[in-house]
Amino acid sequence: MIRTVLREPFQNARNAHPGLLLQRGYPEHESGATATKTEYVERICRIPAGELYRRAYERWQRCTADPQRFAGAILRLDSRLFIGLSAGGMLETGCAIHHSYGVPYIPGSSIKGVVSGFARAQSGFSPAACNELFGAAAQAGSPNPDGLSGVIGFHDAWWVPDSATTPLVQEVVTSHHLEYYGSEGGSDATDLDSPVPNAQVAVRGSFLFVIEGPGAAWLDLARDMLQAALQEHGIGAKTRAGYGYFSEDTERAASYQRMLQDLRESEAREREEAEARAAFDALSDEGKALYRTEEKLTGHLALSEAERRMQRSVLVAALNQLTDAAKSWPPADRRRAAELLERAYDAIGWFDPGKDKKKREKQEAKRRAAIQDLRG
Repeated sequence: MIRTVLREPFQNARNAHPGLLLQRGYPEHESGATATKTEYVERICRIPAGELYRRAYERWQRCTADPQRFAGAILRLDSRLFIGLSAGGMLETGCAIHHSYGVPYIPGSSIKGVVSGFARAQSGFSPAACNELFGAAAQAGSPNPDGLSGVIGFHDAWWVPDSATTPLVQEVVTSHHLEYYGSEGGSDATDLDSPVPNAQVAVRGSFLFVIEGPGAAWLDLARDMLQAALQEHGIGAKTRAGYGYFSEDTERAASYQRMLQDLRESEAREREEAEARAAFDALSDEGKALYRTEEKLTGHLALSEAERRMQRSVLVAALNQLTDAAKSWPPADRRRAAELLERAYDAIGWFDPGKDKKKREKQEAKRRAAIQDLRG
């Protein structure tokens, strides 16, 4: 299964890809080599999710944070999950493992099939509503003879980092009648048959399920269906034996919602800042000068009383600069400058502290006259 020259460095690699080990890494295959296979499966199941996967998972969370396009749910496996067993190759056990990151995932097509089947079995959902949600195949004589695309898209479910020590776990499935099943009923199944333990690769932990649709109402409905389907029907192989059932991971779900809220608030602030920058860039030179002075006044008034006394000279210098610059402005901008200056001096006082009465009156009169000149 693997070239001889690559066998030793491959088996001694520090970072291994479970999917590659399952498909190409088994060193030999001999009939009845159960112990070798069991040890090999144990080795695969000891591999943790890497840092690269964690970053990819966080990026996926950010990409699906828009509440008008996406809805997510973090669900925890009640026991174990078998998904992708048929891809086992020589090991006769398989798992759906992400090609790039080596971590198990649940295909979106599998999720859609389970949820669609669950919804169509409920008496409260009409076939037309289910077709609208999940789509319908082309069928002559039906209301949609050319088929119908569903409004809800089901993305692959991502394994949640740190929801278990490792994402994969060895599960031993014991066949009590190996010859009977191997011959498809050609041999009798008797109580004299010897049980044969068979090491399988299962999944444990929690998954992030994400759906995509045209609005919050559709998304909320589909998410409720998804959670109910996975809680009541399960997903993957051997659900009759109790595998593949989920329940809400309350703690991680709450953390996920907080993360989404923080991310949305951060994105909203970034949009507001970008809009403010764009609006500022569109201003004339006069408008930019007024905007900067307004910002300085607002910042000054937000200070404590002691800080305002210390910073007063800085603001007054900005007001004097605006007074001089506005003298050459167009009339409309001069009037706007006059209004801002008057409002600023009303807020901070028309004269500087520490002056005698005569100087205070003179300073106030001078400033009021300059403002009146700007008004024309």
